[in-house]
Amino acid sequence: MRKTLLWLVVVLISFSMAAGFSLTGCKEEKAAAVEEEAAPVEEEVVEEAPAKEETAEKPVYKIGYIQTSADAYYQMQADSAKGVVDYINENEDFVVEMFFVLSESKPEKELSHIEDFIAQELDAIIDFTIAAETSQRGAQLCNTADIPFFVVGSTAADGPGKVTSTIKGDFVIMGGMIGKYIADNYPDAKIAIVEGVLGQGIVELFEEGFENNLGPNNEIVLKAAGDWNAEKSQNIMNDWLTTWETGDFDMVYAMNADIYLGVVRALEDADKLNNPIKIITHNGRPEDFQGVMDGKAVATNSNSPTYEAGVLMKVVTTILGGGTVPSLVITPSTMVDIETPENLLGWEVEKGVKAYQEWEIQ
Repeated sequence: MRKTLLWLVVVLISFSMAAGFSLTGCKEEKAAAVEEEAAPVEEEVVEEAPAKEETAEKPVYKIGYIQTSADAYYQMQADSAKGVVDYINENEDFVVEMFFVLSESKPEKELSHIEDFIAQELDAIIDFTIAAETSQRGAQLCNTADIPFFVVGSTAADGPGKVTSTIKGDFVIMGGMIGKYIADNYPDAKIAIVEGVLGQGIVELFEEGFENNLGPNNEIVLKAAGDWNAEKSQNIMNDWLTTWETGDFDMVYAMNADIYLGVVRALEDADKLNNPIKIITHNGRPEDFQGVMDGKAVATNSNSPTYEAGVLMKVVTTILGGGTVPSLVITPSTMVDIETPENLLGWEVEKGVKAYQEWEIQ
C-alpha cells in the first residue's frame, strides 16, 4: 500500500514539472512571436529616416558677361560682379557660374562673344556694349535662341531685337546735371567738350541733357572724341591750346575720369589750369574726385560702376528665378563739388554686394 502511494506521488510530481516546462516554453514561443511581428515595424522606421534628411540640389544659373575693355570703369564693374557672385553662392538658394570675356572695344569681337555664349546655351548674357548697333544685333540673336539678354552701362540701338532689361544711369539726366551746374555757377562760360566713344549710346545722350540745361549765355565752341582715353584726350587738349586765345573757351567738359586725367595734364603743362580754363567731369572715381577736392576740377557727376554691378546681378537673377523686372533700370548719380564730398557714391568693389542686398526691384 505504501509503495502504491509513493508511486502515485512520484507520478503527480513528474506531471506537474512537465506541465511547468510546457507552459514556460509556450510563453517563450509567444514572446519570440511578438518580437518577430514587431521587427518589421522597427525596420520600416529606419528606412524612412534617411529620406527626411535629403535636401534638394540648388539650381545653377550660367551667365556670360561681355566686358568692353580693361579700362578702369569696365574692370571695376567686372570685379565687383565677381564679388556679388561669391556672395550669392554663399548666401542664396541658387548658384551662379559667371563667365567673363573681353571685347577689347571691337564690335565684331563683341558679337562673336554673344554668338559663342549662345552656342554654349548659357542661361543669360550681359553685354557692356561698345556699339549700340552691335547690342541690337545681339538682342536679335538672343531672342531667337530664347536666352535673356541684358545691356549694362550703355544702350542698344532701336530695332526688332528686344533687350530683357537695360541697367544704366540716366545719361540725359546726368548730362543735364552737369549743364545745370555750369548754368548756375558759370553762366557766361564758353565750353569745349572732350567726348567719349561716339556711337556707344552714351555720349549723344550726355550731350542732349547737357545742352538742354545750359544757360542762355553759355556756348559750346569745340568738340572732339577722346574715346574715354587719357592719352588721346591730352593730345586733343594740346592741339587746342596751340591756337587758343583768351576768350576762345574757359571751361572743358571732360566726359569721364580718364579724359579728365589727360585734360588736366595738358592744362597744367600749359599753365592754363584755372588760369583761366576750368574743368568739369564725370565718374566720381578716386582720381577725379581727388581733383575736385584739390581744386583742379570744379565738380564731377558721380556714378558707380561697382554699385551698378550689384543692381545688375539683382535684375538678372530675378529674371532667372522666374520674376519680372522693368525693361529699363536706372542707377543713381549725384553732383559732387568741394562743398559736398558726402555726395560721392564711391567705386569700392564691395559696393556691389551692398547694392545687391539693398536694391529693390520696382
